[in-house]
Formats: sequence, structure tokens, C-alpha cells
Amino acid sequence: MSLRTRNGAVLFGVESTPGTPETLTAGTHAVLVENPQINFNPQNVQTNEVTGSLDNRGPIVGGLQVSVTFDVYMKGSGSAGTAPEVGALLKCCGWSETVTATAVPATAEALGSGASQTAATLGASASGTAQAYRGMPVEFSTTVTGWSFITNYTTGKVATLTDDMGATLTTTTDYQIPVNVLYGPTSSSINAGTLELFQDGLKYKLTGCRGNMSVNLTAAGPGRFSFTFSGIMVSKTDVAVPSATYDSTRPPIWKNARSSLERVTAAIGTLTLDNGNTVVYPENPTATEGFDVSEITERGMSGNIDPAATLIATRDILTNMTAGTSGILLAGWGTAGGNRVGLTVPTALYTDDSPGDRQGIMTENIPYSAIGQDAGAFICFY
Repeated sequence: MSLRTRNGAVLFGVESTPGTPETLTAGTHAVLVENPQINFNPQNVQTNEVTGSLDNRGPIVGGLQVSVTFDVYMKGSGSAGTAPEVGALLKCCGWSETVTATAVPATAEALGSGASQTAATLGASASGTAQAYRGMPVEFSTTVTGWSFITNYTTGKVATLTDDMGATLTTTTDYQIPVNVLYGPTSSSINAGTLELFQDGLKYKLTGCRGNMSVNLTAAGPGRFSFTFSGIMVSKTDVAVPSATYDSTRPPIWKNARSSLERVTAAIGTLTLDNGNTVVYPENPTATEGFDVSEITERGMSGNIDPAATLIATRDILTNMTAGTSGILLAGWGTAGGNRVGLTVPTALYTDDSPGDRQGIMTENIPYSAIGQDAGAFICFY
């Protein structure tokens, strides 16, 4: 009997104790993925013993390291304030999860005084905790209408915005932060997960999974996460593929949407963001495979964009790049509550600006570093 690659499923759950497998169920822990692959990396030692002949004795098989890769479309749960299927995966790649279950404020209220076209002073109901809303969307109404995202938030309730709102934001403007689930990079208490990969009658089970994530977003298409997880092999067994339950939402398309750089609308063809995690297996001879569960030891977020070129009067990336001046990068898409996505890079430091061509249209190829301590980028579902 042939085993078929398409007949598969992936279950994933955050572990209470890293390295202790969780009990996963197809009704709770299923994640809809594409292109799942498992790879083995046994730490073999090639010997060179003198055997009395020209033949060697073969390698000595050492501890086993395992990685699993797959892609996941960027989509919300379909219910605002409910974490998406991808949430557990992000948490095991060094991202924190913040659920804002009630709009702030519950009913839109007036802004405080002292703001500008690119910053708003939130009103009495807003938190006075620094960065409480960084990465979240905010909606304005009354005299200034429209959406923006928050790139910085101070104890004085001043929210720096991804957009120029076209008019000064004053007490005659109302605001509200909608119910949302926010993911942002963290350096502490990084989760590990249990992963089960089913392939047409085979089941691979891994524990202590941590990994790296990248984003690829293309105009007129859905966004996509690509994951690589490193874990410890628990078992390979003969188990039928379970009947998994997935949420019914489909990924929103990056069209009729938000795309801006330095608060100027940008016709970007492709946007990428790589988490840049360094994932290692700490050596430990007392562990089952001679290694402890994987650890994330370093992060270096970076990416690339290719906006259509503009006149210098509109946007001067080359001058900003050579001067070390960073910019704000924003992509926002989706129209249905609970399935809208915002990707914010508050501080994109350009590392090049090369002319390009896209179907005869002049473009700029702009690699960037997403800098900031635990603040390189934010992904929000709302």
C-alpha cells in the first residue's frame, strides 16, 4: 500500500513544562498547514579506526535532532478577541500573545488634548502604562475619520501613529481600540510546544519544539507564515490521520487594503519579514538524545519590500538609508471583524536601496532591519 503525502494533518499545543509532551486532540489543536515536511539530523560520528583491512566499521549514530517545516496562511479566528489557530505556533517562536477582549473604551470617547496629525492623546479610559497598545489598531471618528495603528505609546497616553491623519487630532475627535489579539516579540518565558505530524497512517510526535517564523505577503494574494520547528523525537507510530476540526475562516486578501512606508502610501508588490531566530540544542548527556529541548538564543528581524519608485519629493529612501534614518512600515488587510490583519514595523532601518523593475514599472528593492528591543514588529488580528 502506498502512503500519500496529501493525506495528513498537524496538531500543535503549547507545553505546560517544556519537554513534557501535551495531550493533543484533533478538535482543539489542529492547525491547517501546507507543505509539511519532517527532517532528521542524527549527530553521526564518522570513525577512522584501523581494522586490519581497507574497510572501516561505519559511523557511530549519535543523538537525534529533528525539524518540521510547513506553511500557514495568515488569517484570524473569525471571532474578534479569540486567538487564531496560528497563535500557539507564534508563541513557540518567541512571540507573546495579548488578548484585548473588550474595546478601549467600550464606547468611543473624545481624545485628550495635545496631539498632532501623526500622534493622538488617548482619553480618560485609556491605560497609563507605556506601550499598552503598541501594535494595535485605533479608529478615529467625528472630525477626523479613519484607521491607523499605534507604533509607540507613552505613560502620558500619547499614541504615535503609522499614518498622517490629514488634520490635527484634537478633543473634537473620538477614538476606539477594537477587540483584538496582538502578537509581539518577547525575550522571556518563551513557550515550547508538542507537535504531532500525521501522514497517511504514520504519526510523528515531537516535544520541546521551538522555532523560527517568516512572513511573505504579496499584493492581491493572502499572507503566509513559514515555520521551522526544532524538537526532540518522542515516537513514530502507526496511527490513522485524525478527523481534525479547523475554524471556518479563509485568509483575507491583500487588496483594497493598507500599504504604507514612512506614512506614504506605497505600491508594494511583495513584503517579507523574517523573525531571524537562532535555535540551538543545548548539550546535556543526561537527556534522552544527549540534548535538552531547543532554545532560542538570538533574534535578528529583517525583511524586504519592493515599492514602486517615487519622486524624491514624495519619498527619499536613499537619503534616509545613507543617513541611518528609519521609517514606519505598515500592511493592513481584511474587512471582516475577527479576520482583519495588521502588520506593523515601527522602526524599519533600511540597509540598501537598489533600483528594480516590475513589469516595466520602476521599483525600489529595499532590504531592512526591524529594530527595537522586543519591538521589531507586531502582528494583530482584529
